[in-house]
Amino acid sequence: MRALLPVALCLLTAPAALADTALLIANTRHDNGQSLRQADEVAALERPLTEAGFEVIVVENGTVEAMGAGLSALIAAEETERLFIALAGHVVRSQRGTWILGTEAAAPDLATVGRQGLSLDVILEVAGQVPGRAMVLVGTEPRGIETGEGLGRGLGPINAPQGVTVISGAPDDLAEFTRDAVLRPGADLAAAVEGSRNLRSHGFLSAAVPFLDPGAVVAAPVGPSVEETALWQAARELNTAGAYNAYLTRYPQGAHAAEARAALAALAVVPVDPLAEAEAVETALQLNRAARQQIQRDLTLLDYNTRGIDGIFGPGTRGAIRTWQEASGYEATGFLTARQIGRLRESAAQRAAELEEEARRQREAEEQADRAFWQAIGQGQDEPGLRSYLERFPRGLYADVARARLDDIEAARRAEAEADERDAWDAVRREDSVAAYRSYLEQYPSGLFVETARARIAEIESGVSPEAEARAAQAEAALNLGQPVRVLVEQRLAQVGLDPGRPDGVFDRQTRDAIRAYQEGRGLVPSGYLDQITVVRLLAEAIGGRLFD
Repeated sequence: MRALLPVALCLLTAPAALADTALLIANTRHDNGQSLRQADEVAALERPLTEAGFEVIVVENGTVEAMGAGLSALIAAEETERLFIALAGHVVRSQRGTWILGTEAAAPDLATVGRQGLSLDVILEVAGQVPGRAMVLVGTEPRGIETGEGLGRGLGPINAPQGVTVISGAPDDLAEFTRDAVLRPGADLAAAVEGSRNLRSHGFLSAAVPFLDPGAVVAAPVGPSVEETALWQAARELNTAGAYNAYLTRYPQGAHAAEARAALAALAVVPVDPLAEAEAVETALQLNRAARQQIQRDLTLLDYNTRGIDGIFGPGTRGAIRTWQEASGYEATGFLTARQIGRLRESAAQRAAELEEEARRQREAEEQADRAFWQAIGQGQDEPGLRSYLERFPRGLYADVARARLDDIEAARRAEAEADERDAWDAVRREDSVAAYRSYLEQYPSGLFVETARARIAEIESGVSPEAEARAAQAEAALNLGQPVRVLVEQRLAQVGLDPGRPDGVFDRQTRDAIRAYQEGRGLVPSGYLDQITVVRLLAEAIGGRLFD
């Protein structure tokens, strides 16, 4: 939360009529949900609102307690002139209401959402105390957060009090609407909303009633914010067109806008290094490690090899970016723009959905063939049929039944076997090697366990060699997967109909069989161990690319 207590104290002590009042709540980061990409656009409205004469209360990345404190400060201001409220964060709804969640919210349900979020109905009730002069903006983004029973993501029914204007849409569109229409004296708000493809109005909105009167005088600009100053200093240090353009995009009317445009004009007369400019544009995005890892995952999902998903953009990642840019019709610089990152994300999400659909169709075809073969062998009524089924479908729908019946057959034979043959067979089973089974066949060519011994020899000889298994195990260890990721892998295997055992992050024999079955079903090397492409495919299919935001 930023600038809450000083502003709140000012509002409590200053006469209410000296200034209009605004409350900005912008929750970009959430402990248990995807980060929002545009919520900070709402926090950036602090400067234009201040220049327009508003006392501004700002809550950034606030808990439900911090948001409540911000609303309390707004109530304490006892505003009677103009009231402006803008909200951006994860929004959930029931059949009767809407809540904006605090950053600590964790899978709220209908019973607990009141303790994890701020009710929009309460906010609208506060706004209703200034009818005809109150505006509430609600910014939402299609980003993921888990909800419990009785709740869904997004806006619910909005019952705006009489005389209160409510506008909903993406946070960046709402911020632009505020700067270009709300804070422009005499602006026709109804026409501005109608002219936007992405904004929706609720409640009071009249073309004849602007938010600021035509003769309103906007206060003189205050000094630049800390964020603006930092971005300007970075632009000056880089001294590239991309850096100055990044500053002007964020602060088109900023304190250093004229200097930035002058610097751009000066740079235009000298040769421009396209790669340096592209690098400056990407640098201005300030991508953190998680964002870089998501880009690497997206590239890998689209079959562009980044040589690792570590958040480090080395030669492998830069080469993958260049190849993707060239294939997508962009200049192959190896450096990304915000628009390119968005397109890459969309392409990866679409590819994840396609892979999931392919896997679903393949599973259906395999299950159909599995059931047909089981019927063809008489549903496993004899030993040859059971062994034939397991040879073709070792992890099939009826594999457990087939193995259980074969165990029963072997048990029956054991009961009939002579004591010396039974003892010999027990020793062979304990050793469980090709040599031991061949020795048994030589000693008992017509023995009771001949078929079992031959089947076990074929099974051992068709398996993965110890050397290949060791290499696969070493490759999985190099991924350095943490406990949460290993548990998520087990959960995903269970979701696609495989049985990895208890989801505890421990990869036992049952887990390895499930991994091997997943790899076989998708045309991957069936090692039973995880590699980079298996992890990316498995987790991408789990949530359509949503996990790594």
